[in-house]
Amino acid sequence: MKSASYLLIMMMLVGLASLFIIKRPDGKPYLSVDMIFGEAQQQANSLLDKSKRELNSVVDSAKSALGDETQSKSQATIYKWQDAKGNWHYSDRPNSRVNSQVHTLDPTKITIMAAENTDILKEKAEQGDQLDDKGSINSMKPSEVKKLVKDAQNVQKLMDQRAKQLDDT
Repeated sequence: MKSASYLLIMMMLVGLASLFIIKRPDGKPYLSVDMIFGEAQQQANSLLDKSKRELNSVVDSAKSALGDETQSKSQATIYKWQDAKGNWHYSDRPNSRVNSQVHTLDPTKITIMAAENTDILKEKAEQGDQLDDKGSINSMKPSEVKKLVKDAQNVQKLMDQRAKQLDDT
């Protein structure tokens, strides 16, 4: 069985090699290294050219969009005014009741960040306003404090073990 498999593989290799040697009626071999790699090279070059054209069109459209955006940002102006309590306020529109100072912004020096959700701060402030009979803030039960201390001790043990492992290596 093993020798039959080897014989079959050898026949396939000889058949494949004969395609490189046997010639067609026009005198060219049925298969050549140039044919294999030449077609692959042509396909790769055409794909590369197509991707370059697509990339250039995307870059051009991005530049035009950026140019429109830059023009609108170059006119970015904010207004600043102070209220009766002495607090400063900033807005994109002037305050009609108070004389507002005009500031023009340089768009290259502006960092835009998404607004953070501050609802949790309001909840904490409302909870902090609740005082116990003694006038102090009652935020944790004694059992919760014991659990918190125990958790902190466990974390300290883990950190000590990790430091020891790092020192040993």
